[in-house]
Amino acid sequence: MTAVQPSTALLPRTDPPLPATPDPAQRTAVLLASVIGRQVFDVLAGRSGARSVREHLTATVFGNLLGLRLRGAHHPEYRLRSVHACAISDSAVEACLVVGAHRVRALALRLERRAERWVCTRLSPI
Repeated sequence: MTAVQPSTALLPRTDPPLPATPDPAQRTAVLLASVIGRQVFDVLAGRSGARSVREHLTATVFGNLLGLRLRGAHHPEYRLRSVHACAISDSAVEACLVVGAHRVRALALRLERRAERWVCTRLSPI
């Protein structure tokens, strides 16, 4: 006797659930990381001076930024590709910026709210 396999053609179709819309805190985290991250990236790419982003960096990160450069970043195709951010708390955001042209790299950063402004407290090219 042959076993009968059930036919999936008669079963109701179930589409995968749609992704949830990010909550306001998540949207804010991505926007914040995008704005400050782009400024930092432009400095690393040599498109802007470090003073343009000084107000958004701690003294330590500013000093480190002065010594960093992304090789090949001056090429016009070298650009910010995507921003991934997560609000860790009401006063902290951690983010990863994917940058590059032919060779893709990433920048990890941590932003913290200090008084009435956000500052980058950690910056690390990956």
